[in-house]
Order: sequence, then structure tokens, then C-alpha cells
Amino acid sequence: MRRRLLIIVFVLVAGIVAALGLPLATASAEQTSQEVFISRAADTARFADAAESALAMGRTVRLVAEMERYDALYDTAVLVVDADGQIIASSREGLTTSAAGLRAPILRGLAGRPPQRPHVLWPWDDRPYVVVEPVVRDNRVLGAAVTVSPTDRARGLVTDRFVHLGVGFLVALLVVTLAVSVPVVRWVLRPVQDLDEAAHAMESGRLATRVSERAGPPELRRLARSFNAMADSVAAAVQKQRAFVAQASHQLRNPLTALRLRMENAGVLVSDPDGRMELRLALEEADRLGETVDALLRLARAESTTAVPQPLDVSAAIRRRAVAWQAAYAGSNTPLVVDAPVGVIVECLPDLLEHALDALLDNALKFGRGSPVQVQAASLDDAVEIRVRDTGPGLPGEELARAGERFWRSPRHQNVPGTGLGLAITRTLAEESGGSMTLSAVRPHGLEVLIRLPASDGSSGTSGPRLRADPGDGS
Repeated sequence: MRRRLLIIVFVLVAGIVAALGLPLATASAEQTSQEVFISRAADTARFADAAESALAMGRTVRLVAEMERYDALYDTAVLVVDADGQIIASSREGLTTSAAGLRAPILRGLAGRPPQRPHVLWPWDDRPYVVVEPVVRDNRVLGAAVTVSPTDRARGLVTDRFVHLGVGFLVALLVVTLAVSVPVVRWVLRPVQDLDEAAHAMESGRLATRVSERAGPPELRRLARSFNAMADSVAAAVQKQRAFVAQASHQLRNPLTALRLRMENAGVLVSDPDGRMELRLALEEADRLGETVDALLRLARAESTTAVPQPLDVSAAIRRRAVAWQAAYAGSNTPLVVDAPVGVIVECLPDLLEHALDALLDNALKFGRGSPVQVQAASLDDAVEIRVRDTGPGLPGEELARAGERFWRSPRHQNVPGTGLGLAITRTLAEESGGSMTLSAVRPHGLEVLIRLPASDGSSGTSGPRLRADPGDGS
């Protein structure tokens, strides 16, 4: 839209400048033509006076000599014709009255009419400049004096003026465009740009974003008020939904805990083996429900967090979680390799790294089927990338696109313990920190989770030791 408005304003300004410049160019060509005409008319009149005596007395030698000197000096052909249009004196050989552009002016001169300006000297018009002055004596036309002037010099002068005017036109157009058009278009589109940025902010989850209702024309002010009202409604609805999830999850924890205790106490009253089996299964479902409630509570807290991103040491966090998971990986014969340079610092929420690493390492351990798991951290120019990769069976394309959705689990993993909220919480925390989380397939097979977070100013990323937890290392 900005480009279109600039083009429209540029065309309008160009039209205005052209409307002012074209008359000036025309006036310049007219002025030069008039100056040339006045000069040639005066010279032609002088030759007409000299030709009067020559025609009356029949002596043209002196007249021809004067005409030849004039032709040599100004490169302008001069000829004198009698009343019948026959040439009686000429400044150069080969001149005829039948040449292009001579017949009509000569006929006007023999009719006793005063000389007229032939045409405007445009740079592209190379016709000679023909001026005819009648030779009159006692109110009787005896003939006519004719000058035929080349227009190269005059047209060159007009061309130079046109070039100067063109340069001035371009400079004026550029100055007006930069000094007026760009600021005006920016001023007009500023409210629209604010609305666009606010809409993107709302889309990314920053529900507190609002726009000014006092900027721009009345139509955009009304649109800004409508946008703010819509944003208030959306924020209120989302806040109510999050509050409901948090409150419901919190209120369910106590009844679930009491229910589980009663079920455990009822175990001593059940003597039938089948009854004990059913009771054990019921306890497992209660535990699963409790995990889901806890995960919902963590998700609600992540979505409604008011914490401010702060610098955190990625290297230290990765090594702490690797040590914490070392026993589990060693017990399942799953290699765990960590490559985290020392001094990699990010800006993120305090709970992000701990939760993200726990969720990703847990998923890799459960679904990687014993394949090696790699945790890498790399510092880029303005971001830090944390990758957790395994070479297990991975996910097919249609499932990979849905991975990370709330409560979604692969049909192949329904019997594996879990809530389907771990990746969703991680993605929410990453986005609230100004980063992102993406999942991709590893060739020939496997899964990689990439968390990209803003780098802190203190991030150096110097190489550090690699931590490796091999199966059965006992440490």
C-alpha cells in the first residue's frame, strides 16, 4: 500500500511540475524564435532597401557582393527576386525558388505582405528559417528580398535550455518527493501500520497490545476504537478461559488426592484377586488423571505468566538436566551426548529451560527406543538454538505437523504414559520468551526439536567440554 500511494503521489507531483515546466519550455523556444526572427527580419529589410535601387536601375553587382559577404559571415543564403518571382541576385550558386519552404513565403512577399515569423525553433525541427521582405517603390511591389537561415545554433540554444529545464524538473521532482511525498504517505499510513503491528502482536499472543485512537483521519480512528474494543473482548475471553482451566485444575487436585487415598485404604478390604487387580488399575487411572490435572495447571500458568524474560545460562541448565537424567538414560541403555559451549546466555522465562529440557529428554527416552540422544546448543548472531535429537523411529509427516498440539499423542504411543501437554507447554513458554519451537524429521529416521531463543548481550559461546552419559556407566 505504501508503494502504491508513493507511486500515485509521485505521478501527481510529476504532473504538477510538468504542467509548470512545459509552458516555461514553450516560452523559452518562443523567445529564441522571436529573437532570431527580429534579427533576420532586420537584415532582410536592409537587403530589400538595397534591392530597390538595384531593381530600378538594373545594377546588381554591388548588391550581389554585399549578399555574398553576408552569406560568408553568417552562413545565411540571400536572394532577390523580381515581381515575377525570378531570381535576379543570389549569394550562392544553385538557389532556386522551388526549394522546399521558399515558394509560399515568396508569394506572400510579392503580394506586399509584411514578413511573418516562419515557425517555432524546436530542437527536433531542422527546417531552415525563411524570411521574406517585399521590395516596394511608390506603393508598387518590384520584388522581394529573401534570407534562408540554418537553425542549428538557435536550436542548440533551445536544446540547452530544455536540458537545464529538464534537470531542474528532475531536481524539483526529487526534492518534492523526498521532502513532501514520503513524509505525507508515512503520516497517512502510520495508523494503518500501527493497526497491522497490533494485529500481528495479538496473533502472537500479546493480548495487552492496543493502538492509539487519536492518530490519523476519523475513519481510522473509528477503526482503532473498534480494534481496541475487539482486543479487550478477546483478552477478556482468553483470560476467563485460562482462569477457568487454572481454577478447575487447582480444585480437582484435592478431590483426586482424597480419592486416591480412599482407594489405597480400600485395598486392605479387598481380598479377591480380581478385585485387587481392578483396584490397581483404578489407582493407575487416578495417577494418570492427576498428571493431566498438574499439566493443565502448568499450561495455564505458562499462558498467564507475568514473569519477565531474564538472562539464563543455557550451558549450565543443559548440564544440570543431563546430570539429573543420567541415571534414567543409563538404566535404559540409552546414550546421552551433550554439546553445550560455555557462556551461552539467552533471554527467556525462568521456568522455560528446566521444563523444556525435562519434557524433551523424557520424550526422547520414551519414544526413541534406545537410540542415541544428542543435546546441542549453538550461539548465533542474535539468537541461541537448542536442539534435542534422537535417531529413533520418529514421526511420519502427517503426525509431525500435529506434534506439539495440546493433548495430541501419536496413535502408536497411546499406551505410553503421558498427557500430551509437554510440548505444548514448552512451545507456549518459548513464544512467551520471544522465541519459537519447531519439530523436524531426521534423516534417515529420527526426530529433532529446535528451540530458538533471543540471545543475551553477554552470550559468548566459547567451546566447552562435552558431557556424555553412556549406558551402564554407573555414574
